[in-house]
Amino acid sequence: MMSRLIVLLPTVLAFAPVAFVPRSASSSSSCLSAILRVSPDEAQVPVPFLDTDTQKGFIECFVDSVAEVDGVEYTIGVPCDHSVALCYFHGDQLVPVELEDDLMDDVYPIVESIVAEEFGEELVLQRTPQTLTLVGELEEEDMEDEEDDDMDDEDADDGGEQVEVLLSFEHRDKEFNLVRLMDPVLLVGKEVEAGKRQLLSPEESDKVMPVLEKMFIDFHEEDEE
Repeated sequence: MMSRLIVLLPTVLAFAPVAFVPRSASSSSSCLSAILRVSPDEAQVPVPFLDTDTQKGFIECFVDSVAEVDGVEYTIGVPCDHSVALCYFHGDQLVPVELEDDLMDDVYPIVESIVAEEFGEELVLQRTPQTLTLVGELEEEDMEDEEDDDMDDEDADDGGEQVEVLLSFEHRDKEFNLVRLMDPVLLVGKEVEAGKRQLLSPEESDKVMPVLEKMFIDFHEEDEE
C-alpha cells in the first residue's frame, strides 16, 4: 500500500527515551574520578562519534564534557543536529522504532522521501548511529497553550520523554510519526584518534552509563548553584 502524508503539525507528546536523556541521579559503587567541561572553543567544534560495531557511519556531536571512570576517559557529546525518532502508537503509548529493527529498514526510506518532498533542501533526515538526526533549521514553537502545559506536566510526572510531532503519515495501514526529542540526547564515546570518538559497545554502555549519568547530573546541578 502506498504511504500517505496525513498531517504536518507540531504536537507535544511523551514516550520512553531512546538514548541517554539525563533525569535524576542514581547511586553506583563504581570508582569515579572526575568530570570536566571542555573550553568554549572546543565545545564549538563538531566531533565525529564513530559507530564501529554496526559499521553505519558516524554522528557529529558538540563535546559537552569529559569524564573518567575507573581510569578510562569518556567524552560526552550532544548531536550537532536535531535528534528525532520514528514512532507509532501502541494503544495510547507512543513507541519508538529501534534503529536496527527491520521495521526501520522498511519505513525509513518512506519518511526520508516525505521529508525531502515537504522541505526540499531546508531539512534533511539522516540515519545516524544512536539517534536519527534532522539537519536544518526548525522553527521554535510557542508552547504557552494552557492545555498543552497541563499535558506536559502530566507527561513529566509519568517519567516520559517530551517529543514534538513534526509529521505523521500512513504506511501499510499503520500511522507513523516523526518526532523531535525535546530533552537533550547525550552520546558517549572514547577517543580512538585525534578528533574522533568511538561510541560505546552495548556491553560497555550497560556498565558505565549509569555512572556517567550520575556524574553528569551532579556536575550540572553544582554548576547551576
